[in-house]
Amino acid sequence: MSARRQELLHKTLLYAAEHSVSDLSLRPLAAAIGSSPRVLLYLFGSKENLLREVSAAERAQELELFQQSMAEGDSRTALERLWVWISDPDRAQLSRLFYENYVRSLDGAAGLEGAAEESVRTWLEPLAGLLGDEARARLALAVMRGLILDLLATGERARVDAAWETFLDATVPI
Repeated sequence: MSARRQELLHKTLLYAAEHSVSDLSLRPLAAAIGSSPRVLLYLFGSKENLLREVSAAERAQELELFQQSMAEGDSRTALERLWVWISDPDRAQLSRLFYENYVRSLDGAAGLEGAAEESVRTWLEPLAGLLGDEARARLALAVMRGLILDLLATGERARVDAAWETFLDATVPI
């Protein structure tokens, strides 16, 4: 990946953390990140490809944090750190973008084909390694994603955090 492409992807990721970008045209995005729509289209092919890469970059950051947490502590600590990071209110726009892309991928949107499945498969191996098997990994992933949707919908931080802790207590004892 070229340095300029990487730079623009990083700036788009930062922009997406603060703004909804799913319904945004490339012109305001490009202006905000110091580029032009033409350059973005040249480097990424389409807005959908750019947004898919933003989601992939975000997932890579999540996985890196998770792997660091696994190396530094036990299973529960790793999952607790991951939860704190992905449920951070400053990341709400990125979470919304993830779910928008996820659903659009299920509908076969151009540039997002297979993104939802890729997202699931990316997480299964590290979670299965942590929790012992794929079934527990799928359960953890489903609970985490469901609770993030709950948090986005209700804003009930304390209740959603309590539900996550209840899941951890039942699945990954201290």
